[in-house]
Amino acid sequence: MRLLAELEEQKRLVAEHHRLAQLQEQQCQQQAAETGSFIAENQPNVAQLERHGNKLKYPEIISNLTSKIAELLASGRWKEADEETFRILLSLAGREKKGSLKVESIQELPSEYICMIDQLWLKASNERFGLSVQKRIWKSVGGNIDCNDQVYRAFGRCVGWRRDKHWLELDELTFNYDAPPGHLPAIAVRLGGLSWGIKGFSWDKRAAYVFLLEQKEW
Repeated sequence: MRLLAELEEQKRLVAEHHRLAQLQEQQCQQQAAETGSFIAENQPNVAQLERHGNKLKYPEIISNLTSKIAELLASGRWKEADEETFRILLSLAGREKKGSLKVESIQELPSEYICMIDQLWLKASNERFGLSVQKRIWKSVGGNIDCNDQVYRAFGRCVGWRRDKHWLELDELTFNYDAPPGHLPAIAVRLGGLSWGIKGFSWDKRAAYVFLLEQKEW
Protein backbone atom coordinates (compact mmCIF):
# COMPACT_ATOMS: atom_id res chain seq x y z
CA MET A 1 0.00 0.00 0.00
CA ARG A 2 2.83 2.36 0.89
CA LEU A 3 4.68 1.47 -2.32
CA LEU A 4 1.56 2.20 -4.36
CA ALA A 5 1.20 5.59 -2.68
CA GLU A 6 4.83 6.41 -3.43
CA LEU A 7 4.37 5.45 -7.08
CA GLU A 8 1.28 7.64 -7.32
CA GLU A 9 3.17 10.54 -5.78
CA GLN A 10 6.04 10.08 -8.25
CA LYS A 11 3.56 10.04 -11.14
CA ARG A 12 1.99 13.22 -9.80
CA LEU A 13 5.37 14.93 -9.51
CA VAL A 14 6.35 13.91 -13.04
CA ALA A 15 3.04 15.20 -14.39
CA GLU A 16 3.45 18.47 -12.49
CA HIS A 17 7.00 18.88 -13.78
CA HIS A 18 5.78 18.26 -17.32
CA ARG A 19 2.97 20.78 -16.87
CA LEU A 20 5.35 23.46 -15.57
CA ALA A 21 7.79 22.80 -18.42
CA GLN A 22 4.99 23.24 -20.96
CA LEU A 23 3.85 26.43 -19.24
CA GLN A 24 7.38 27.84 -19.27
CA GLU A 25 7.75 26.99 -22.95
CA GLN A 26 4.45 28.72 -23.74
CA GLN A 27 5.55 31.81 -21.81
CA CYS A 28 8.85 31.90 -23.69
CA GLN A 29 7.04 31.56 -27.01
CA GLN A 30 4.63 34.33 -26.05
CA GLN A 31 7.47 36.64 -25.00
CA ALA A 32 9.32 35.90 -28.24
CA ALA A 33 6.17 36.65 -30.24
CA GLU A 34 5.59 39.90 -28.37
CA THR A 35 9.21 40.93 -28.88
CA GLY A 36 8.99 40.13 -32.57
CA SER A 37 5.77 42.09 -32.87
CA PHE A 38 7.26 45.08 -31.07
CA ILE A 39 10.30 45.05 -33.34
CA ALA A 40 8.18 44.71 -36.48
CA GLU A 41 5.91 47.58 -35.45
CA ASN A 42 8.84 49.85 -34.68
CA GLN A 43 11.14 49.14 -37.59
CA PRO A 44 12.07 52.33 -39.43
CA ASN A 45 9.93 52.74 -42.54
CA VAL A 46 12.80 53.59 -44.87
CA ALA A 47 10.70 53.54 -48.03
CA GLN A 48 8.18 55.96 -46.56
CA LEU A 49 10.90 58.35 -45.44
CA GLU A 50 12.50 58.30 -48.89
CA ARG A 51 9.14 58.95 -50.58
CA HIS A 52 8.91 62.12 -48.53
CA GLY A 53 12.28 63.26 -49.84
CA ASN A 54 14.34 62.31 -46.79
CA LYS A 55 17.02 60.21 -48.44
CA LEU A 56 18.78 58.22 -45.74
CA LYS A 57 22.51 57.70 -45.94
CA TYR A 58 22.56 54.24 -44.35
CA PRO A 59 19.05 52.69 -44.47
CA GLU A 60 20.23 49.10 -43.93
CA ILE A 61 22.51 50.09 -41.08
CA ILE A 62 19.94 52.10 -39.14
CA SER A 63 17.33 49.37 -39.61
CA ASN A 64 19.65 46.72 -38.21
CA LEU A 65 20.87 48.92 -35.38
CA THR A 66 17.47 50.05 -34.16
CA SER A 67 16.12 46.49 -34.15
CA LYS A 68 18.58 45.75 -31.33
CA ILE A 69 17.26 48.67 -29.29
CA ALA A 70 13.69 47.52 -29.90
CA GLU A 71 14.52 44.00 -28.73
CA LEU A 72 16.14 45.25 -25.52
CA LEU A 73 13.29 47.65 -24.74
CA ALA A 74 10.65 45.01 -25.41
CA SER A 75 12.26 42.73 -22.82
CA GLY A 76 12.58 45.52 -20.25
CA ARG A 77 16.37 45.64 -20.39
CA TRP A 78 16.49 49.40 -19.96
CA LYS A 79 20.16 49.80 -19.13
CA GLU A 80 21.29 47.71 -22.08
CA ALA A 81 18.94 49.65 -24.35
CA ASP A 82 20.43 52.88 -23.02
CA GLU A 83 23.95 51.65 -23.71
CA GLU A 84 22.92 50.52 -27.19
CA THR A 85 21.33 53.90 -27.92
CA PHE A 86 24.55 55.66 -26.99
CA ARG A 87 26.63 53.23 -29.05
CA ILE A 88 24.41 53.65 -32.11
CA LEU A 89 24.58 57.44 -32.00
CA LEU A 90 28.36 57.25 -31.80
CA SER A 91 28.42 54.77 -34.68
CA LEU A 92 26.15 56.83 -36.92
CA ALA A 93 28.23 59.92 -36.22
CA GLY A 94 31.51 58.08 -36.79
CA ARG A 95 32.63 58.90 -33.25
CA GLU A 96 33.11 55.42 -31.78
CA LYS A 97 36.81 55.93 -31.08
CA LYS A 98 36.25 59.40 -29.63
CA GLY A 99 33.51 58.14 -27.30
CA SER A 100 31.59 61.41 -27.41
CA LEU A 101 29.49 63.57 -29.72
CA LYS A 102 30.20 67.13 -30.73
CA VAL A 103 27.85 69.81 -31.99
CA GLU A 104 29.17 69.27 -35.51
CA SER A 105 28.52 65.52 -35.43
CA ILE A 106 24.95 66.01 -34.19
CA GLN A 107 24.40 68.72 -36.77
CA GLU A 108 25.31 66.29 -39.55
CA LEU A 109 23.28 63.41 -38.11
CA PRO A 110 20.04 62.97 -40.11
CA SER A 111 17.06 63.98 -37.99
CA GLU A 112 15.20 60.84 -39.08
CA TYR A 113 17.67 58.72 -37.13
CA ILE A 114 17.03 60.64 -33.94
CA CYS A 115 13.27 60.39 -34.46
CA MET A 116 13.46 56.64 -35.03
CA ILE A 117 15.38 56.05 -31.82
CA ASP A 118 13.12 58.41 -29.88
CA GLN A 119 9.99 56.63 -31.10
CA LEU A 120 11.31 53.29 -29.85
CA TRP A 121 11.76 54.70 -26.35
CA LEU A 122 8.37 56.44 -26.38
CA LYS A 123 6.57 53.30 -27.52
CA ALA A 124 8.24 50.99 -25.00
CA SER A 125 7.68 53.32 -22.04
CA ASN A 126 4.20 54.65 -22.85
CA GLU A 127 5.84 58.03 -23.53
CA ARG A 128 7.59 58.12 -20.16
CA PHE A 129 11.13 57.97 -21.57
CA GLY A 130 12.72 59.37 -24.71
CA LEU A 131 14.77 62.25 -26.04
CA SER A 132 11.60 64.17 -26.89
CA VAL A 133 10.44 63.81 -23.26
CA GLN A 134 13.76 65.29 -22.13
CA LYS A 135 13.35 68.05 -24.69
CA ARG A 136 9.89 68.92 -23.35
CA ILE A 137 11.16 69.02 -19.76
CA TRP A 138 14.15 71.09 -20.80
CA LYS A 139 11.84 73.68 -22.33
CA SER A 140 9.55 73.64 -19.29
CA VAL A 141 12.35 74.72 -16.93
CA GLY A 142 13.43 77.55 -19.21
CA GLY A 143 16.21 75.72 -21.00
CA ASN A 144 17.91 77.52 -23.86
CA ILE A 145 21.30 77.74 -25.49
CA ASP A 146 22.47 80.51 -23.15
CA CYS A 147 20.92 79.38 -19.86
CA ASN A 148 22.80 79.35 -16.57
CA ASP A 149 23.61 76.61 -14.08
CA GLN A 150 20.36 77.16 -12.20
CA VAL A 151 18.40 75.94 -15.22
CA TYR A 152 20.68 72.93 -15.64
CA ARG A 153 20.19 71.99 -12.00
CA ALA A 154 16.41 72.35 -12.29
CA PHE A 155 16.45 70.13 -15.36
CA GLY A 156 18.61 67.56 -13.58
CA ARG A 157 16.19 67.41 -10.65
CA CYS A 158 13.18 66.98 -12.96
CA VAL A 159 14.62 64.03 -14.84
CA GLY A 160 16.17 62.49 -11.72
CA TRP A 161 19.81 63.01 -12.65
CA ARG A 162 20.38 65.27 -9.67
CA ARG A 163 19.62 64.58 -6.02
CA ASP A 164 20.39 66.45 -2.78
CA LYS A 165 22.38 69.12 -4.61
CA HIS A 166 24.57 66.53 -6.34
CA TRP A 167 24.66 65.13 -9.86
CA LEU A 168 24.32 61.36 -9.84
CA GLU A 169 27.03 59.03 -11.00
CA LEU A 170 26.26 56.52 -13.73
CA ASP A 171 25.81 53.64 -11.28
CA GLU A 172 23.32 55.71 -9.26
CA LEU A 173 20.80 56.02 -12.08
CA THR A 174 17.50 54.12 -12.11
CA PHE A 175 17.22 51.73 -15.01
CA ASN A 176 13.62 50.64 -14.67
CA TYR A 177 10.11 51.90 -15.42
CA ASP A 178 9.80 53.57 -12.00
CA ALA A 179 12.42 56.17 -12.91
CA PRO A 180 11.21 59.78 -13.26
CA PRO A 181 9.88 60.88 -16.66
CA GLY A 182 12.77 61.71 -18.97
CA HIS A 183 15.29 59.79 -16.86
CA LEU A 184 16.11 57.55 -19.82
CA PRO A 185 17.86 57.30 -22.16
CA ALA A 186 20.60 58.72 -19.97
CA ILE A 187 23.14 59.04 -22.76
CA ALA A 188 23.95 62.56 -21.57
CA VAL A 189 25.03 61.14 -18.21
CA ARG A 190 27.45 58.63 -19.64
CA LEU A 191 31.14 59.26 -19.23
CA GLY A 192 32.26 60.79 -22.52
CA GLY A 193 28.65 61.06 -23.63
CA LEU A 194 26.79 63.90 -25.26
CA SER A 195 27.43 66.54 -22.66
CA TRP A 196 27.74 65.12 -19.20
CA GLY A 197 30.93 65.23 -17.18
CA ILE A 198 31.63 62.65 -14.50
CA LYS A 199 30.32 65.05 -11.84
CA GLY A 200 27.58 66.71 -13.87
CA PHE A 201 27.26 69.07 -16.81
CA SER A 202 30.77 70.07 -17.83
CA TRP A 203 31.09 73.30 -19.75
CA ASP A 204 33.16 71.77 -22.55
CA LYS A 205 30.73 68.91 -23.24
CA ARG A 206 27.27 70.22 -22.52
CA ALA A 207 27.03 72.13 -25.80
CA ALA A 208 26.33 68.98 -27.82
CA TYR A 209 23.42 67.84 -25.67
CA VAL A 210 21.94 71.34 -25.50
CA PHE A 211 22.25 71.63 -29.27
CA LEU A 212 20.34 68.35 -29.62
CA LEU A 213 17.49 69.61 -27.42
CA GLU A 214 17.51 73.25 -28.39
CA GLN A 215 18.56 73.76 -32.00
CA LYS A 216 18.58 70.43 -33.83
CA GLU A 217 15.33 70.00 -35.75
CA TRP A 218 13.92 66.47 -35.45
